[in-house]
Formats: sequence, structure tokens, C-alpha cells
Amino acid sequence: MCGFVGYVGETAPVDRTRLIAMRDRMTHRGPDDAGVLIRNGNLSVGLAHRRLSILDTRSVGQQPMSTQNDRFHIVYNGEFYSFMTERNRLKKMGYGFQSRTDTEVILALFAESGVACFDRIDGMFGFAIWDSLEQELTLVRDRLGIKPVFYSTTATGSLLFASEVKALLESKCIDDSINLQAHHDYLGLNYVPGDQTMVNGIRKLPPGHYLTWKAGRISIKRYWSQTFGTDQDVYQGNFETAAEDIMSCFDAAVERRLVSDVPLGMFLSGGIDSSAILNSMSRLHSGPVKAFTIAFEEASYDESNFARVAAGSVGADHHIELVKPDPDTVLAPLIQSLDEPYADSSVIPLWYLCRLAKRHVTVALGGDGGDELFAGYRTHYAWKLARLWKRVPKPIRINLANRVVGLLPTSHKKMSFDLKARAFIRAASRPAIDAHYGFKEFMPESVRRAMLDSSDELDETVRLFRRATESMSQPGSLDAILAADFEIYLPDDILVKVDRISMLHSLEARVPFLDHRLVELAAKMPGHYKLKGLKTKAVLKQALKNRVPGQLLKRRKAGFNVPMAQWLSGPLQPLMMDLLDTQSVSRVGLWRTDDVQSLISSHLNRSEDNSRSLWAMMCFMLFNQEYREGRAA
Repeated sequence: MCGFVGYVGETAPVDRTRLIAMRDRMTHRGPDDAGVLIRNGNLSVGLAHRRLSILDTRSVGQQPMSTQNDRFHIVYNGEFYSFMTERNRLKKMGYGFQSRTDTEVILALFAESGVACFDRIDGMFGFAIWDSLEQELTLVRDRLGIKPVFYSTTATGSLLFASEVKALLESKCIDDSINLQAHHDYLGLNYVPGDQTMVNGIRKLPPGHYLTWKAGRISIKRYWSQTFGTDQDVYQGNFETAAEDIMSCFDAAVERRLVSDVPLGMFLSGGIDSSAILNSMSRLHSGPVKAFTIAFEEASYDESNFARVAAGSVGADHHIELVKPDPDTVLAPLIQSLDEPYADSSVIPLWYLCRLAKRHVTVALGGDGGDELFAGYRTHYAWKLARLWKRVPKPIRINLANRVVGLLPTSHKKMSFDLKARAFIRAASRPAIDAHYGFKEFMPESVRRAMLDSSDELDETVRLFRRATESMSQPGSLDAILAADFEIYLPDDILVKVDRISMLHSLEARVPFLDHRLVELAAKMPGHYKLKGLKTKAVLKQALKNRVPGQLLKRRKAGFNVPMAQWLSGPLQPLMMDLLDTQSVSRVGLWRTDDVQSLISSHLNRSEDNSRSLWAMMCFMLFNQEYREGRAA
């Protein structure tokens, strides 16, 4: 895994010193090697790269890499899993390779067929290719958004691009003013959704898209789409056959991700998805699989006993580490690595997990994507319950909801009943996609608008979920819900966390559940194969019934979170009070100070659990200190 940065424009020569400074803001993504290519003339081009060596660790794999005729030049971040198949095909056609890297194969494929080659590349990737003959730059991101790509355009038509926001900010020519719409959406979801970022001058290239720059103009096109809820190529097999097909496809996906020239292991939570990966790896990998687990002192958050069961079932080489809050050690590198505010608290245990894994391996497989693919979240379960709830006459629903919410005591335990019940009742009567958004909303729209100093011009955050499903024939179906999760939640929350935190530790994370073949297969299957009655991930559990211990298949979904509510009333309280004190909030000028202090007071006196809203604001303040106040100092 690697990091890259680049520039193309007609106005001024590339500043080598600045380009290298931008590149080296991402040294953690590639500590093994670095390279730069600059071509100044009527048109100026600069490409720079940091390398984490995984395949063919020799110097011949250095980037930027060029074709032998010097026409095409590439900087690349990711893994192309079936590159050997394409390499062998191209060799038979007479192509002479200088290395055993997947980078060189991608370069050869692009030279052969241009953007049509994206269909032949499986895996996770972001890369840029400069065509010196056509004077054209192509920037592309993988189908699911596993790897990041950011870009910025200037008034003169120049293009800057990078694997991380911080590299672009290092150019010193980016508008870093706060994107108020992104800020509003972030407070609602605890991550920045869509193609926006927290600063006005930078955009994300969406998953499954490529950008072309030529003569100061850019175009962005989609080359792949997920197909949940379409009427094309619907799966015809029965439930049992579906389970068999899923398992066969999954094993192949895992096997493709075991190719590595450096030590390899996996993240083990004790949940269904990671247990499935462990089982498959144990069948395909020679010797005991290295498995890594995080434990918590708070019992309602700890899953390590389930992880021990999974590890014991296959004789894994199991490593466990107990996590305790240590803000002085963890928070600064977290914020530095995340580039923009990100308040999914599971990022904290993942930081410890990646640190643990990196002591032993350079590549780790993880179970991300299984819940989005097979309807494994509580929000999918809530979708089914909401359909039943709507059958209750509206006057009775309203009266019952008011009574229940008023009687619920506030708890700071993990996903406590009061928290789930309040979220459900607040959202369940809305249209299906609006309700799904409501189940995921952390700070209600009305609360955000009341707290923000200027909110009149902002769009509702739910617009993103509506947009993701507006073209579907059944926008209220489970397939629509899964499509929205794949379009928004997966790339902008889950995969952001996986990429940034693993890369902070110079660790490559691979996600077999997001093999595009498996995604396309599961997307064809009917919703009731995934959510069968009130049983989540039904077809996956059927596939694993003879491979994973029964108690792991029967346990409830737990999630990978931390006891943030308790931490903010305990070890993190001093940090919260410092970051959100009246003077600091006033200086930023986005929130009404009285409302912020009210959120703090009601959390500390336990009348409300405001931990997720408070943590989101704390993360924003840390981002502001690191990337805006720090750069201005």
C-alpha cells in the first residue's frame, strides 16, 4: 500500500521542493521508498509517490513508473489481486516486464486499452496515469471506494490530486475554509458523506469513477455500479444453493488476498465476518493463522471471549491486547491520520488493533463489508420492525411513542435499550429511506439547525440517502437500504477508518467481503435471503453453519465500539471540557455556546446520553486545531 500526489497545469513549472513536501506528509503510507517525476514545459506535470513494499520489494518496483517508450507514467496505491493472470496474458503477446509488481501490469493494461482496462482490474486501488503523447491525465478509484483519491482544481484550470487531504493542504494553494454543508452533514452522521470534504477546496473522487484532465478541463465518469434492487440478472437459485455459491465465491476472494511477499495475518473480533475469514484462511494458509484481537475492561463492550472461541476452533496464533483510554497517546496521531473530522468511535480500538498487528505482520485481512452486503446491522433489523410499526394506527403510535420515550431511563452502556428505542421511535414512522437515515442520525436535523449560527442555506442531510435510491423501482425495499449503505456509509465511514488507521501504522488492510465478484453475486440475491424474518445475515449464516462454531453464529451483533459515554464522564472529561469550553467554541464561530454547554451538562448529569454528539464536536475541534489553526500559526 502506498500514497501518491500529483499536479498538472499550464500556468507555472512544478515546484520540486513543494511537491516532495506534499508527498512526505504521507510517509506513513509508504515508509519503504519514495520517488518523484517532474516534466516542466508548456505543460507542467509532477508525480510523487511513497511506497509500502508488499509485492516484489526490490527497487525495480519504485514509482513513479513509466512504460519503456516513456509515454505513460503511473503513481499507484493499492492491490491488483489477479495481476498475474493479466501479466501472463500480456507476456504471451510479447510484453516484456521489468518487475513482478502489479503496478507494471496496470501500466501495461492502460497502454493496451485505456480506461476500458478498469474492468479487468480487481482489488482496491487509486492511481493516476499521465499520457505524455495525448497530454492527458487519468485519475481512478476502485469500485467500492476502499482506497481514497482526493483532488482540487484551480481557477486557471490546474489539477492537484493525492491519496490524503493533508498532502493537498501542504500545497498552500487550497481554499481551506470550512465547507458548511459538509460540517452540517458531519454533525448528523459523525462522518463527512458524499464527494465533499470538510474544506471547500478539496473533493473526493467517488468510488467506481474516473476523472480525466485535458487542456485545463476535467470530466468525471462512472465505470462500475453496484446493482442492489435492479431487475437485471436476478439470482435464480434457492436459499441452500445461494449459501453454497456465497461460500465458494468467498473462499476464492480470501485466497486472492493471501498473495504477499511479506508477513500476513487477520483482525479477529469474534463476530461472524471475521470468524468466516479466519476459517477460510486456515484452510488456505500454510501454518497457524496470526489473529489479532482487542479486549475492553467494560464487559458490555468486550468480545474477546468470542474471539478466543473462533481462534481455538482452528488453532490460530492468537494475540490479544487490553484497551484503556489514553488520549495523550492516541488522539493526536488519530486526528493527524484522518485528515478531516471523523467521529466513529470504533476508530480508537482499530488504532490499537492495527498497532498490535503491525508488531507481527505487514498485511492483515478484515471483515469489513459483510454487514452491508448481507444485512447485518441493527438498522436493517429496524427496517423490518418499522414496517410492522407502521401498521399500528397513527394516533396510537404517537401516544405510545411519547409515553415510552418519557419513561426510558438514560444508560451509558453500549447500544443501551433507551438509545435504540429513542432512535427507532423518532424515525420509524417516516418513509423507509428517511427512516433508515433516521436510525443512523446522531444529532437530529432540528438540533443541528438550532445550534448552528447560520443554517438557513443548508440542505437536509437525508437528501443523500434519497438520492442514492431515487432511481430504484422499489425505494422502500431492503435492497434500497443496502444500496444506500454501499453508496454512503461504507465508503465514507467504514472504509475511511480502515484505510487511514491501517496506513497510519504502515499496515495494509485487505477486505475480502468487498471482492466485486462477491458483491455482484450477493446483490443479485433477494432481500429475504439476507434478512429472513428477523434473522440478519441469514444466507451467510447458512453458508457458515458447518465451518464456524454455532455459538458465534447465534450471538447478537455487537459492533466494534468503545464506552464513549462512560469515558466522557471519566478519563476523557478534562479533554472534553478543554476542547468545548466557551472561549474555544466562540473562537471557531460555528456553534452557539449555550447549546454546547447544555449538551455537556445534560450528559454529565446523566439526563441524556449526548456522547456521540459531544465526541463529534471534540473531533471537529481537534481537526480545526491540527489543520487550520495549526497551519495558520
